[in-house]
Amino acid sequence: MKNPWLFLNNLTLDRDLIDSNTTVIIGFSGYGSVGTAVLNHMVEELQVDSIGYWGTMSWFHKGILESPITIYSLEMKSKNDKEKFILITSRLPIPVVGYEALPDAFWRWLSTEILSWNAKRYIIIGGLREEVRNSSNDSWITLIATSEYTKQFGTLRTFKDDLSIKGPISFLLTEGSAFKVPVLAILSYCNTYDIDIDAGLMALKELEVITGLELKSETLTEFDSSFLENYFEFYDDEEEGEFEEYEEEFDEEFEGYDTQDRRSRQYSSRSRNLNRNFGNNKEDLDKYK
Repeated sequence: MKNPWLFLNNLTLDRDLIDSNTTVIIGFSGYGSVGTAVLNHMVEELQVDSIGYWGTMSWFHKGILESPITIYSLEMKSKNDKEKFILITSRLPIPVVGYEALPDAFWRWLSTEILSWNAKRYIIIGGLREEVRNSSNDSWITLIATSEYTKQFGTLRTFKDDLSIKGPISFLLTEGSAFKVPVLAILSYCNTYDIDIDAGLMALKELEVITGLELKSETLTEFDSSFLENYFEFYDDEEEGEFEEYEEEFDEEFEGYDTQDRRSRQYSSRSRNLNRNFGNNKEDLDKYK
């Protein structure tokens, strides 16, 4: 586990700030880094305030306190004056699959936590792998809406059959489908492991249409995290034995997840029993869709 600064349950958030009028927009690293690229652009270009934090480190950027995963309130209004917008993004590269990824148990826990907020709707942005992006495709953007999202907002599924989805996108969609939560995935086709600016812009423009917000989609502004390079060099230079201590500490957070008795969790007004057998499934990024 190569991210010693991010641990399970290490969440600081006043949940009263999120209610049934809140739209939660989510973006994490994945294929093409589409999710983080879009959300980081919004944080850089729009008026936001940080309200929640995951991680064992923090810093100030443009006068705002941030952490590896930060939750922001977006100071914008849609046509519905009551609607509020919350952003959740990994400000630093956090692979969702592959050798250096966090265990699936973390992403499942995080997805369950996010959906427990009972927000108005959840929109997650990500990338879909395509070996050679082809302009003859029906669309470079595909949508996946849970049945509850379609029921409330009218968005139909455009995702093609027989494609796999992994990481937090998969967990949010499966949890949302099972427990009738309005979740929408905006996925942009891309063909690179690195940040795909074109794919990010397409996803950003689609988000503008869906939310009715002006998101400055002419260009995509990246987050410059170079001021944190010395921090990462500190961990890169650690001796193997010392680094393993961080791995062991992280693993302790998941101790008993595979063998524990089934536990139930109540989602506020919705009564839902969640039976979980968490695993640590590290799949190759080449298989990420």
